Amino acid sequence: MKYLLCVFFLTCSAFASAAGDSNFSLGLGGDHGGLGAKYAINRDEDKYFATLGLLGYSEHAGWTEGYGIGWERLVSSDRHSVGTFLGTVGYDSGGRVSTRYHGISLLYNYYFSGFSDSSWVIGGDIYGGVSEDDDLNFDDELYGIKLKFAYQW
Repeated sequence: MKYLLCVFFLTCSAFASAAGDSNFSLGLGGDHGGLGAKYAINRDEDKYFATLGLLGYSEHAGWTEGYGIGWERLVSSDRHSVGTFLGTVGYDSGGRVSTRYHGISLLYNYYFSGFSDSSWVIGGDIYGGVSEDDDLNFDDELYGIKLKFAYQW
């Protein structure tokens, strides 16, 4: 987990020096890796992002981290966007091992003060994913809907 955090924040700082228009947000939702952070680079009506967060905790398995990358596109006024997210979409903490589900989400977000401005953000996503065991066999599927609540700077 420490290694993932270091890589995430080093990547974000490298992008920050290269991008003039970027956002950082903290929130709870699928495109935040659960409860986590999201770093985005804004290019006109597009937003490219990476995320790292905590999906959940179980007494036997400990913390399960969520991560991924995504893209959003402004679709109406300066407040509505749709996009996609590739990464961890869920987890199951039954038993002694926590199982992550990797997949894709279709996103909708509403920015109260604007797509690139400091703002509260609400939204949701429809997701689907599969789990994998130690032998890289895909053995279980997960589908659902999640809500999102975040603040971006």
